[in-house]
Amino acid sequence: MAAIDRQTVDHTDLHRLWKAIAIGIGLAVVVMAPALMAAVGILAVVLLCGRMLYRGGDRFIPNLYARDTRSYDKAYGAFIRQSLASLRTKKIAGHTLLWEASRLPAPPVDGAPELVLDLGVWIGWSTRLAAEASGRKVYGFDTFTGLVEDWQIDDQTLIKQGTFSISEPFARQFIRDTGVSLDGGVPTALGRDVEFIQGSTYDTLEPFLTERPGAAIRLFHMDLDTYESCLHALETCKDRFVEGSILVFDEYLVTNGEMRAFYEFQERYGLEWKYRAWGLEIMEMNVHMVASPVKRLWYAFDWISRYWLRGDGRYVWQVLDKRFWRFWLGAPIGDIIFMLGAAGQRKSVSIEITGLGGLQRSRSQPA
Repeated sequence: MAAIDRQTVDHTDLHRLWKAIAIGIGLAVVVMAPALMAAVGILAVVLLCGRMLYRGGDRFIPNLYARDTRSYDKAYGAFIRQSLASLRTKKIAGHTLLWEASRLPAPPVDGAPELVLDLGVWIGWSTRLAAEASGRKVYGFDTFTGLVEDWQIDDQTLIKQGTFSISEPFARQFIRDTGVSLDGGVPTALGRDVEFIQGSTYDTLEPFLTERPGAAIRLFHMDLDTYESCLHALETCKDRFVEGSILVFDEYLVTNGEMRAFYEFQERYGLEWKYRAWGLEIMEMNVHMVASPVKRLWYAFDWISRYWLRGDGRYVWQVLDKRFWRFWLGAPIGDIIFMLGAAGQRKSVSIEITGLGGLQRSRSQPA
């Protein structure tokens, strides 16, 4: 094996800050507000009693607590339950993509070429950091003009086509503050061993693979978000997956999106596979890349407040939100602790292909 140059890939400072804040708030309540502490204790007892009576436990996807998984057909519902049982033993504190990239072996010196693909990169930091973590070249695919189709997140938010364009004000600000530059509307590599491919993966992915015959996919990062784009990418790449290929899905715990696409894909081809990790999605690590320490701290506090006061974290404390009751009454205790320890989403999951099933048979058949 060749030597491999890896750099630090933790990038969880934002979440450490949040944990410090949460611990500080807890200590302040205990020391300075004993009456409030008593009220919290009473609420905890009520919730514990409620958990004993609640019959809806474990029917809702962690971090979303929205759609009842029984709304899906029997086979897919069983897949979701089995997935959650397995994933709960695979929790990690950091970002799943970087965790997996840092564990890739060095490519063989004289072996067949291997690909590391990052599908859906926004301003490109996931691609650059995956290259640093893996010591390999990473190819990043994106339109850079936003989603190519609407994205319905279970029974919650509808994110419209075109969202996440790098021309949006928030993206432009992040581009400035993280030192990214653009060349023809495409982010530059900034000294990393990366190459960005502009355009919809419906148009770019197959020609890219055709130009690299025989190259297996070692790491496949899916952050295209929507069911349609995810399934298309899996189908396009199917002949390049090998035993040992790692698939990382940034939004896996959205049951009508990436999870559904992978379920249908593995079912169609009889793949053998196993879950490897469940952790933080990529978006939060962008804060770590802000160049100015002062701005980085501001971004961190802003991100924490966005998530807990204005974002999805609100379901933890907004009593009138149905997700509040599903979380506190129905979530496993381990999930509650895991979710409360993050300043953002924990929906990213990695999978290892252990057997090719029908894909192997289709490859052996004459054209």
